[in-house]
Amino acid sequence: MEKNNFKARSYSRREMIQKIGKSAVGVAMLGTIPTLLSACASETAQLPSKEVLNYKYVEASKDAPSYPYAYQKLDVATAIERGHAGYYNKGGCCRGVADAIIGQLGDSAGYPFNQIPIDMFANGTTGYGIGSLCGSLGGAVAAIGLVCEPEDAKAVTKELFDWYQKTEFPIYQPDMKLETTVANSVNCIDSVSKFMEKAGVAMNDPKRKERCACLTGDVAGKTVELLNKHFGV
Repeated sequence: MEKNNFKARSYSRREMIQKIGKSAVGVAMLGTIPTLLSACASETAQLPSKEVLNYKYVEASKDAPSYPYAYQKLDVATAIERGHAGYYNKGGCCRGVADAIIGQLGDSAGYPFNQIPIDMFANGTTGYGIGSLCGSLGGAVAAIGLVCEPEDAKAVTKELFDWYQKTEFPIYQPDMKLETTVANSVNCIDSVSKFMEKAGVAMNDPKRKERCACLTGDVAGKTVELLNKHFGV
């Protein structure tokens, strides 16, 4: 029985790797990083040319909304539920989180949030197609960047990423009892494959999809919690 379980878990991880890209390519690329870094370190730093430094940018229209966009308090529970639903209804974790935050702000605050198409976050699925950053975090940091000053956005993002890496997911489980795992990483391949191994399921299994939908809700809710705290609302 143990042998069969091991085969199921091994197959799940292989399927995950095949789903998100060729691992051999990733390994080959990683092997070149030390060489590239050494080459960069050995070169004398060059300042940009005068033409680059003097590049003239077109001024933003006076009709354009000022940055950062004005944040309004959102309900954490609503963000969790909307994120979970958005995974299925919008298409994936990145769009799910973006809709739970930006979409919700569009509904409550209107302009300029209602001018941002949620489908622009479609490329976040399966870790942007290569198992890298979890798409739910991609949607979250985009929302954070819209409403926070740059240095504040970095601080809120760090807090979110620290929480993600050490949290047992999924927390929100409205429809199905699911195994929980800690990713110890912000990457899709680590987060998802650990769950598939523990649950003994494949990438296309409904249980895996529900797990990612629940995690989408978790990340949306935590992001709203952090933003509410940051703005004191």
